[in-house]
Amino acid sequence: MPGLLPSVLQYRFKIVLLMFAFAVTAYALGYHWIYSDSDEGFIAEFRILNPFLLYAHFVGAGLALSLGAIQLWTKRPSRLHRWLGRVYCLCVVVGAIGGAYLSFYSHLGAITGLGFFIADVLWFCTTFIALRFALARQFDAHRRWILRSFALSCSAISLRVLLPLLSLVFSFDTSYALVAWLCWSINLVIIEIYLFYTLTRAKAPITGSLTL
Repeated sequence: MPGLLPSVLQYRFKIVLLMFAFAVTAYALGYHWIYSDSDEGFIAEFRILNPFLLYAHFVGAGLALSLGAIQLWTKRPSRLHRWLGRVYCLCVVVGAIGGAYLSFYSHLGAITGLGFFIADVLWFCTTFIALRFALARQFDAHRRWILRSFALSCSAISLRVLLPLLSLVFSFDTSYALVAWLCWSINLVIIEIYLFYTLTRAKAPITGSLTL
């Protein structure tokens, strides 16, 4: 993880993260064409939903994921970083609203829907708080909250990694019920450990500087 690893490993970590982000984004943006003729499983369930909110989630969440990964490479402060950040926040809002809608129609009902709904609410809130700190020019606090937001954006990656792994041990439905909660809660635990570690190491106040 950046800040906890030697510079070479940090570079490799960001490369791998960027590749995963681009792959998931490509899948999200191409969803309509990939499954245009399919009527199986989730696809059949999705066909009855509001198409605007459905694709709002796929497009918003997909773009937010890649933009967040790209932001790890941009120079701060810079005009590019600021503009990408604004677009990222907009994509999160769109993706979270669409995701909250989809959570009410989640496969397996409330057990998975509640997990995804909480994730969307936290995603929106952490991004909103990060934006408020940025507008107030409290950039150290902004970095901490935007990292929490990006950790939630990466739930799209975690879900696609954890689901096939859990399916090796459990049934698909059990695995999906677990991943609806694990895909975002694990990410938040990891980022909080990272933030605590960097805070302790730097012996800084709670809004202390954090770099990636």
